[in-house]
Amino acid sequence: MSAACGKPGCKWCAKGECWGSGKGGGGAKKPMFNKQGGGGKGHILAMLAQMMAAKGGKGGGGGPCGKKGCKWCAQGQCWGSGGGGSRKRGDVDEVAKFVTPCDPTEVEVFLSMHQVEPHAAQKLKDLDPRLQRVVLAKGAMTDARDQSAVLIMRCARATKTMPGDWICPGCNDLQFAKKEVCSQ
Repeated sequence: MSAACGKPGCKWCAKGECWGSGKGGGGAKKPMFNKQGGGGKGHILAMLAQMMAAKGGKGGGGGPCGKKGCKWCAQGQCWGSGGGGSRKRGDVDEVAKFVTPCDPTEVEVFLSMHQVEPHAAQKLKDLDPRLQRVVLAKGAMTDARDQSAVLIMRCARATKTMPGDWICPGCNDLQFAKKEVCSQ
């Protein structure tokens, strides 16, 4: 007999109680934790997936945020509950089309003014030159306790654009698609 988890001779598969497969083996009658040892998180994850499917997602109806009648869910652009819905990352060429690319010397001058760890500096150097401009436009980080963390966060925010997001040509600040006017 072949074991459900793929392990030959699994005693839990023989009893129909193996959790290693992630399929839940014995169905809904299984205990959450087995006192006899063995086990794993496969059953628990499968059970959670079944519960989510039975409730139709996050509960409450509506889209990713769970709110009924959410106009952003209807447009496929809901950010509610951090789910992001079906939104896909924005295209850098579209988001930063009006941004003047940063010169490598500007990046080096910015880095020389701050105390950042090498991996943080590399994150900035690896960015598209137009996104480097967005990071540098945020200003100096001299007041920051952990300048490396601030730089890494700025780089992450610059790269996590969504369709419709735009960068203000006046101040180079990233604006969300929902905004029609720059917030700066």
